[in-house]
Formats: sequence, C-alpha cells, structure tokens
Amino acid sequence: MNKSQSGTERRQSTTRNNIIQTEISSDMLVDCIKARKSELEQVLIEIENSLRDAPQGTIRIVSTGNSLQYYHRIDHSDTEGVYLKRTQDSFAAALAQKDYDYKLSVELRSEIKALDRFLFEYQPERVDEIFKSLHAGRKKLIRPARLTDEDYVKRWESVVYEKKTFEEDSPDYFTSKSERVRSKSEILIADALSRHNIPYRYEYPILIPGFGTVHPDFMCLNGRTRKEYVWEHNGMMSDSKYADNAINRIEKYAMAGYCPRDNLILTFESNSRPLSSRMIECNINSYLL
Repeated sequence: MNKSQSGTERRQSTTRNNIIQTEISSDMLVDCIKARKSELEQVLIEIENSLRDAPQGTIRIVSTGNSLQYYHRIDHSDTEGVYLKRTQDSFAAALAQKDYDYKLSVELRSEIKALDRFLFEYQPERVDEIFKSLHAGRKKLIRPARLTDEDYVKRWESVVYEKKTFEEDSPDYFTSKSERVRSKSEILIADALSRHNIPYRYEYPILIPGFGTVHPDFMCLNGRTRKEYVWEHNGMMSDSKYADNAINRIEKYAMAGYCPRDNLILTFESNSRPLSSRMIECNINSYLL
C-alpha cells in the first residue's frame, strides 16, 4: 500500500469516527431542538396575544438635534402622521413594540417551520439501514461507518478485563446469571439490569487520578445512546469509616469526570434503610433505557 492510500484510509477513519460521535449525541440534538421549538412557540403565543391588544397604526420617529419626535401614522397613505406629545410616550412605546412584535412573529414562525421540517426529515437511523440491508456476504467485505446498536453492545460486552478477587471467607452471592457478587443488594441491581437487558461489567477497573485504580460495582451501558455510566452502591452507610471512604471515593469520581446526574449512578443503604427496588428501577429508567 502506498503513502497516498494510507493517508486516504486515515482520513476515512477520521470521518467514520466523526459519524459515530455525531450519532451518539443525536438524541441530545433532537431533545435540544424540541426544547427550542417549544420555547419559540410559547413566545409566539405571547406575542400574538400582545398584537391583538396593540393600538392601530404605526409610529414614525424623527430625530431633531438631540431629541426625538414621535408621529402616529393611522395608515400607509399617511406619510406624516399626528404628532405625539411627551405625555403620550407610553402610547408611542406601544406602537414601537407592536412593530417589533410583528417582525419578531414572522421570524419565529419561519424558525419553527424550519425546526419542524428538520424533525420530520432527520432520521439518523438511515445510516444503519444502509448496512443492515446488505447481503451477509457483502457485509463481511465492508467496514461500516457506524456499528449497529446490536454489534456495538456485543463488542462492548466482549471486553476482557481482570476482576477483583474474593477473599476465601467471603459469602457466596450469585446473580440469576450465575455471576458472583459481594452482597444481596448487588444481586438486586445485577438482576434488575439483566431483566432490562442493560449491558454491564461487574467491577470493571478504571483509573481515577489521585486515587488509583478502582473497581466500581457496575459499569453500565445505555445501548441506545452508547453512553457509559458508573454505578456505585454504598451499602454500609451506618458504618462511619465506610461512609467517610464512600464520600472520598465519590469526590474522586467527580474530579475524574464521573458526576451524579450525568454519568455516575449512586445508591445507598444503611442498617435501618435497605436498598429499595423502586430506587433501582428509577435509576435504570432515568439513565439506562
């Protein structure tokens, strides 16, 4: 392979990676556009209500030295208008606001129409459909721009890693998938993830600067958005030493970019308040589906 071909492949690889990154954030893009459209529609409703109550006519503004004079034009054929006294400044403001609101309403309708057209035509899944529609023999010869969700999940789950070892006297806790975990609460979490077909890695090692390698209870994947989440269960919060360590660990997670309500899921329990199955389901629905 010559240098030119190598450069071409590198450029293709970069382009393909860009496609993948764009697809990962497509749901966020759609949500932002829907929010923008909703905001514009609300503003448009307020403007239309204001225009219905606005005074008739338009305003003509004349600059005379350091002062301004306002004239009320009843119709377009009235080129001069009726002079407005200073006591009528609020009326002049209402006329100026009317003119602004009308122009703004035209622009808002145009943007809302453009956003509607985008939401109707934007179908990023078509990228996947091109590859899915190919014959199996042809697929083997092609490097797709984006892995299908199914293939992406399979590749994510196939990662080989070294788990933490168990002490000899550690109790035996096994999930419904016969995977050994360290507590009954972790069984609840793991089995809930399995019921919802959420891919996860148990005690997958990650490096936290200033803290070293840690093994969070679960590294989870949202197969729809392809976003990873650390799920850390803090199961002995009644123990003050354990609680201090948990707080320290959470702070280190945050400094490494793992933050609650973003990519860090935290659950807690104490002697008097065991882990709730409803809380597990709430986190799964909020982040992983």
